[in-house]
Amino acid sequence: MATVRFLGGSPGSRESRERERERAPVPTRRDNAQKTVVELPAIPDKLYFRIGEVANLVGVEPHVLRYWEHEFRSIRPTKSQRGQRVYSRKDVDHLRKIRSLLYEQGFTIAGAKKALRARGVEPREDNDPTLVAGNRAREALVEIRHDVEAFLRELGG
Repeated sequence: MATVRFLGGSPGSRESRERERERAPVPTRRDNAQKTVVELPAIPDKLYFRIGEVANLVGVEPHVLRYWEHEFRSIRPTKSQRGQRVYSRKDVDHLRKIRSLLYEQGFTIAGAKKALRARGVEPREDNDPTLVAGNRAREALVEIRHDVEAFLRELGG
């Protein structure tokens, strides 16, 4: 029986690992700064999608989608009777926008939220100062309305 010897050591040996490292491209800061646009598959003509399908359509792993659900309030998939996440076409569109902001345009999570809020996709936070001031103004107007209605009732009846 003939013995087979690998040049530079056996597979998995230190020499072969070092040779593999030499061949592998080393990422540089400039490589990281260049964002590449990934061509995503077309969204099929369906109303609802499961998490695996959405992961393929968006180009991320399912655990990333679950994380984004916690971070972005605009993504709220419903649950099926079996407890599986069911995403709508609107959810898939939002997820693709989020992926573009984070991976292609280099936004942070907070920056992506802010950008989506400016576009009207992401709802405002509950403690947003403009929302709080708007609620106070609305409450004051409702109180004035009730006072005017009570005054009109007194005059009319």
